[in-house]
Amino acid sequence: MNTLSYIPDFVSVSDLQRRYPELLKALKLGQKPLLVLKKNDLEAVILTPDFYRTMMDKVQEYEEKDALLSLANYTKEKKSKKLTKMKTAKELFE
Repeated sequence: MNTLSYIPDFVSVSDLQRRYPELLKALKLGQKPLLVLKKNDLEAVILTPDFYRTMMDKVQEYEEKDALLSLANYTKEKKSKKLTKMKTAKELFE
C-alpha cells in the first residue's frame, strides 16, 4: 500500500515571520507540510504544490474506490432481491 508517510515540521507564527525564506527553502527540500502554530494552537498548514497534488490524487483514488465498492454492493443486493422500494423518505428512518 502506497501511503504518505512523514513527520511534519512545526513552526511558530513569529518564527515564520522572522525566518520565512529559510523555512520556505526547507519546505521545498523536505516535501512535507509545515504546521504553523500560534500560542500552541494550529493556525495554518503550508504545503508544496507537489505534496498538495499527491494528497489530492490520493483523495480522488479513495473516492473512486469507495464509489466502485458501493456500486458492487448495490449490484449484489439487487441480484439477491434484498432491495426494497420506498414510497417516502420517512420510511428510511422507521
